[in-house]
Amino acid sequence: MALDVTVVVPTFNRSRDLPATLAALAAQTRRPRAVTVIDNSSTDDTREVIGGWVPVLAAANIALRYRCKEPEGPAAARNLGWREAETAAVAFVDSDVSLDPGWLAACGAALDADPGVGAVGGKVVYAHRPDLLNGYGGALGPLGLAWDALEGEPATAATRPRDVLWTNCSALLVRRRALAEIDGFDEAFFYGYEDSDLGWRLTLSGWRVRVVPEATVHHRVGSAIGRAAETISFHAAKNRLRSVLVNWGLAGLLRYGLPAVTYGLADAVLRAPRRPKLRALLWNLRHLPGTLARRRRVQAGRRVDDRAIRALMDRRAFPERRLGGLRRRPADMTSPPILGADDRI
Repeated sequence: MALDVTVVVPTFNRSRDLPATLAALAAQTRRPRAVTVIDNSSTDDTREVIGGWVPVLAAANIALRYRCKEPEGPAAARNLGWREAETAAVAFVDSDVSLDPGWLAACGAALDADPGVGAVGGKVVYAHRPDLLNGYGGALGPLGLAWDALEGEPATAATRPRDVLWTNCSALLVRRRALAEIDGFDEAFFYGYEDSDLGWRLTLSGWRVRVVPEATVHHRVGSAIGRAAETISFHAAKNRLRSVLVNWGLAGLLRYGLPAVTYGLADAVLRAPRRPKLRALLWNLRHLPGTLARRRRVQAGRRVDDRAIRALMDRRAFPERRLGGLRRRPADMTSPPILGADDRI
């Protein structure tokens, strides 16, 4: 039986992007039951834009809901959305992407067909260059650095479905039961690495994460690259280390924990911006008791050993093409910065 789906769209000051995202949801060949937009306290006309789309989605038999919350980041927004959902599956769709009409049908078919699959994503292409991949699944090195797999490759390179450790949550379909088992996203992350951390914990708990090439997402991000804001550098360095400390088992932590800390310190000393990276290390030190408590909960529920996790990881500790403190810019340079999963530091 096909699982009912609620789509959760986290957003902040992206009222100009939301119509394209909502129109793509209304055009799905497999319709979701509901769409919930979680607004992180936007200061633009997001609320009014959503109101105008309520009758449009209603005509497609899709309920459109709007929730405004404190600006706690996309991880907390996604958690609020899935916890309020009444369906067996939840699709997380960012407000700067457009789904192909068959995306939900393709991801849903993979979820319906195999009860061991907990999450499904697809092929993410650049909206301005749909012949190029933004990513097809995610790569994760043993020191916790994550990047989009096959980024920059021809879209035709994504040809086969495969299991991955994680995939980009800019468009991701997940069983609600799987989310409940691992308590969803880590809200301490605020932004960045929340998708690689989610996939790592889903896999630890025995669920499989899968990508299917029939599901295509158009990411409205430009090809220009600019200097990352210090806030982004802080959260990336902070979350990368926390994920390593929480998710590796004892053997993995003994092997990779100290190198991950050493890398974080060397990166902070040798590469700008230094201040936010040093703050990230201090944050992890101050919050170590909470991180260790979370680690105990995660490790208590694990069903997959470190050897199997390492087999799903990339052989390299670092991506082949590093952004070096840079991040991608929106396709429309007058838009607010995109806080998407492809902005790896």
